[in-house]
Amino acid sequence: MLITDPVKDFFQKIIEERVLVMVAQDVDGLCACKILQSLFKCDHVQYTLVPVEDKQDLVTEFDSHKEQYKHMVLLNCGGSIDLLEILEPDDDVMIYVIDSRRPIDLVNFYCERQVYLILKQNQEEAQLIPDYDHIYRNYDSDNEDSDTEYEQSSKRHKFDQETLEKKREKRIWEEKRKEIIFDYEEYSYYGTSAALILYELAWKMSKDDITMLWWAIIGVTSQYQNKKIGREKYISSVLELQGHLSRLNHREEDNENTTSIDSIKINFEHDLDIALYRHWSLFESLCHSLNTGTTFKVWTNLGMKRLHQFLAEMGIPLTQCKQSFAFMETKTRDNLQTLVQESAEKFGLRNIKFHSFTAQCGFNHKLCASDVVFSVDSILTNTESSKPESYEDNSNFVDALEGLSRITSPKLEEGLQLAKVQLRAIKNNVGSFIDIGQVLSYGPFLYTNIKEGSPDCTLFAQPLFLVTFSHFLLHSYMRSLGKSKRDRARNLPLVICSPSPQEGSTMVVGIPPLSEESRKNLFGNAFHHASERTKSRTQHHFFNPAIITVVNEDRSKFIDALITIMS
Repeated sequence: MLITDPVKDFFQKIIEERVLVMVAQDVDGLCACKILQSLFKCDHVQYTLVPVEDKQDLVTEFDSHKEQYKHMVLLNCGGSIDLLEILEPDDDVMIYVIDSRRPIDLVNFYCERQVYLILKQNQEEAQLIPDYDHIYRNYDSDNEDSDTEYEQSSKRHKFDQETLEKKREKRIWEEKRKEIIFDYEEYSYYGTSAALILYELAWKMSKDDITMLWWAIIGVTSQYQNKKIGREKYISSVLELQGHLSRLNHREEDNENTTSIDSIKINFEHDLDIALYRHWSLFESLCHSLNTGTTFKVWTNLGMKRLHQFLAEMGIPLTQCKQSFAFMETKTRDNLQTLVQESAEKFGLRNIKFHSFTAQCGFNHKLCASDVVFSVDSILTNTESSKPESYEDNSNFVDALEGLSRITSPKLEEGLQLAKVQLRAIKNNVGSFIDIGQVLSYGPFLYTNIKEGSPDCTLFAQPLFLVTFSHFLLHSYMRSLGKSKRDRARNLPLVICSPSPQEGSTMVVGIPPLSEESRKNLFGNAFHHASERTKSRTQHHFFNPAIITVVNEDRSKFIDALITIMS
């Protein structure tokens, strides 16, 4: 059931209860978790925090805690699956869902009790929800009555035209229902950030502060940076955040007690869409950024030559470009954005700047929201944990939360160094894939396969990393084509297969084509149909429906069925 007043129908109902909070392991979910933790701290709410990676984790953790907790909050998980069916909660269990994934499961949406959705829907999303009468209709009771009438009347008339007419109407209605549900569930996509929803809840209760706003900013930025939402959706969210920032800045100016040098200061500005450039050298950042790296085609000798020409056009000596940003000349650092933008158009760089936020604490260097996203993402996908075995399962989650705690956190710095390692791995592998022609056209989509034992195979076993790599690879492949082929290829999505951590199985990921600005993904539905058609042994246990695992022996027939379905 959709909650219209989250303060009254959600927060005030759990404020005196013991609460179980289950969090999906993505940046937006963690930011939402930090905001909720702050709200709980204000009102001394007792809670237990549990990270969940997939649907199996969700069921396992629910079963192990359902005896102790009757109020549960799901952050960025559960909204798109039938919770009543998968969890089978007792009648006194209340489940509150704050999830940015779409489409929302219709059972959750129309359930009148137990499952409560805290969402922010725009007009377009609201119009996509089918009417209740089109999905649910009390035909069962009608049929029971009509069957009884038929049995009685058959003794007298042997034929009942009214009963047959009702059965025909029911069959037509069921066929129409299937069409409506298919259209509704055809694409998976993302709505408003869970962190932004919880921040607005804090604002409505007058409990928001500048730190909560920073977490909401990071949550929204992660959606855009990880290609979950398009530029238009991102800008609309940014404008909301900018309004809140102006309000909080005015409030702090009026309060003399908030002028501590250690307090966080946030600025709204246009920033360069270049990965980690404040924490790396300009040369390395340009090589390993999605926009610049793919535009220059840095995996080729000609591409590196064009990159050097770009730097020369800006008038920045190569020695400065290859040293840390902090040690560049002050004049060059101050004018870097202008220099890059003036030369970008000449070299075909589009959208080199974007609306963003930076934060600063004391005399530390500025930290861009996108830098934090890179850091936390890399911590969540870290495969080299030094924690003891008993702590290892949740160590990445705990480290990521610690990294978000403050902008001067040592964990955040560790994450930035991990992000550089992962970006280098992406660049090296993308270059190899393009050079040996490993991306193939399978008709309705592009296809590639990561072989077992490949370099960085432990990273490719991480779904978050694999999705990021897929976007880099798709953009790079487009740039490697001639102009005549590029227009057609822009409309082709990408399917990538990688060895799964589960022995004898393969992880399959599908991402939408570059032409799909809204980032709607049709692979979740297509994977289900391909699996059913071929009776392939697949597991659809990830919260992202466009990521599945398939048994190795069934992979070929599964891909063949996918080609047929999407043709």
